[in-house]
Amino acid sequence: MNIKQLVNDLDPVTIIEFKNYLIENLSELCRVKNSNSKIICNHRNKHIVCKHCNVKMNKNGKTPNGVQKYICKICKLTCSETTNTIVAHSHLSFDVWSNVIDNLLDGFSIRRIAEENNISIYTSFRLRHKVLLALKNFVKGIEIKGNAQSDEKYFHINLKGTKTENMPRHSKKRTSTKSPYRGISHHKVCAVSTIDEEDNLVLEIVGLGRCTTEMLESALGDKVSEANNFNTDSATAYRKFCKNHNIKLHAVPSGRHSNGDINISKINGIHSQLEIWLSKFRGVSIRHLQEYLDWFVFIFTMKKKFSLNKIKTESYNTIVLDNNYIKANDIVKLNIPISLDVAYAEYMNQS
Repeated sequence: MNIKQLVNDLDPVTIIEFKNYLIENLSELCRVKNSNSKIICNHRNKHIVCKHCNVKMNKNGKTPNGVQKYICKICKLTCSETTNTIVAHSHLSFDVWSNVIDNLLDGFSIRRIAEENNISIYTSFRLRHKVLLALKNFVKGIEIKGNAQSDEKYFHINLKGTKTENMPRHSKKRTSTKSPYRGISHHKVCAVSTIDEEDNLVLEIVGLGRCTTEMLESALGDKVSEANNFNTDSATAYRKFCKNHNIKLHAVPSGRHSNGDINISKINGIHSQLEIWLSKFRGVSIRHLQEYLDWFVFIFTMKKKFSLNKIKTESYNTIVLDNNYIKANDIVKLNIPISLDVAYAEYMNQS
């Protein structure tokens, strides 16, 4: 539907009446129970296809809330407009989902999101992590092009939320981040970070300890087909990686900040922004750390590519229209991206 063309066909008196009607009824229009399904229906450019028979599904009436239903004429599988989307089985309207996404863009805490949208803290937690998990499809589509800078960012292993009986080590005090190992070791989580000249950013957890060529391949292997030059530090893992992908490597010697015009100041600046942004969450569990890195990448990308008045609607469309459904109970069952058996092998051997 072309809104601009629709408005141009109206006379001035009707336009003023239309404007007044929207001002008076905007909140109610955005709170109807089928508001999310209407948006999905209008913005999806493809037909609903049966996942078993791979044929177009036919319309099959509507739910009591007005959501369009579909049925497969072969296997009789039924689904609705919101099936496999983040809003599936949700009773919350567009107004709430849109505000939650907007709050996440502003980096609000779970408690504040609950207060802003008049929902429980538990619902706020589930909505936050559903949205963050939905960002995976967006982040996977990011590719590194042209000239890029790459470096590693290391995190302490945070087991926040883990029950005492499931802990692989003794619990530490909240203020303690100390490890018996100095510097980079298997007690540190390695995340590869890369940004190119077009501000395409990748932040991905790859394992424990010092970065290897295999780790770089897992994070960047399918994203650098159009990359030409890599500015990095003196880490040896980049030599083989760049050779494998025909990328020209410019390494900054150890102990120096630059080598002539070669530097990695841009990616180091991203690391500083990331540390400040993560600090307000008072610790992020290793189970959900990749979600928060995706969240940071999403905010960074949206602010670079869209004006402020379009970020909210573009974010909603990006998150809601994809097939990214996850059950609320599965949020706490996500796999940890590292091996705790490797990280705390010395504790395991003692027991």
